[in-house]
Amino acid sequence: MSYGAHTQGMKKTMIYLPEEMHRYLTVEAGRRGVSMAELAREAIAHYRTEHAAEPAVTLDALFGSVQDTDPADDLALHIDEVLTDHYASGTWESIGRAQGTE
Repeated sequence: MSYGAHTQGMKKTMIYLPEEMHRYLTVEAGRRGVSMAELAREAIAHYRTEHAAEPAVTLDALFGSVQDTDPADDLALHIDEVLTDHYASGTWESIGRAQGTE
């Protein structure tokens, strides 16, 4: 069987899917009249586009994210510990949104 121009520039790969995903892929490909491979490529392209569009969090996102509650204590001397505690609290995403980077 010759695939010709349809597979030129492509690499063949094999993936293992849970039965539920495979069943969905089979049904959806049949419903749309495309191959399972085409549907998988479309999903991967969509995933890649969505994740490539996510802006990187910059240093601007840090400004105002940590409060210096003790003016007598020099925050700069232990900023690594403060930031580690801050991000361990799970607030990284909210910082990006607050700074308009998401």
